[in-house]
Amino acid sequence: MKVIMLLFMMLLPASAWAEVTDISVKPLPVALQKGLDRLASLSGFSCKFEQSIFYSDGSKQVYSGTLAVAKGDKFRWQYIKPYEQLYISNGDGIWLYEPDLMQAQWLQSISAVDPIAMRLLEGRVKAEEVHVLDAVAGVYHLRLGHGEQATELWLALDKQDMPLWFESNDSLNNRNRMHLLSIDVSVPAKQQFEFKVPKGVDVIDANGNVIESNMKGSNE
Repeated sequence: MKVIMLLFMMLLPASAWAEVTDISVKPLPVALQKGLDRLASLSGFSCKFEQSIFYSDGSKQVYSGTLAVAKGDKFRWQYIKPYEQLYISNGDGIWLYEPDLMQAQWLQSISAVDPIAMRLLEGRVKAEEVHVLDAVAGVYHLRLGHGEQATELWLALDKQDMPLWFESNDSLNNRNRMHLLSIDVSVPAKQQFEFKVPKGVDVIDANGNVIESNMKGSNE
């Protein structure tokens, strides 16, 4: 699989703080608090996205696609360019589908993960979890969480108090920035978060071994 970790590079920022030296709770900037409140008030939204990965060697890769999010850990993260790849969850686990390889993988173990980026987009990040490290021209450098589980994230908001882009660094010091475009705050249809294995697509395990050859297509 080409970029099986691409989505999770964004969802799981690798920068962690061994300890928190300032545990005082300070009021958040008004605009940032409004942004968190706005996300918490929504039942879901959909948008287009452009994801740019700036590698430590100076190279860059750009991906684009569509994203739909709903309360209850539901999301549909579909890469369209430069090639197709789909991550989809109805809240019980995650399917990874790669059309060009005719393969689908059930990433059930990921269901235990509570990635900070998805928590942010679902409106589940609370003010007491947010520490503002810096703020310049409407861009917030944030530490989210506490102790060893704390992570860093850069966040910019648009005029409607929705995320314009957010960025994280991975363990190799690559920068991963996600731009959200043409946001629609209508609740996405439930069907968007369901996946049926298409005819002829093999279901594989975590090691890439075929565990089901789906010649007739899923009837689920």
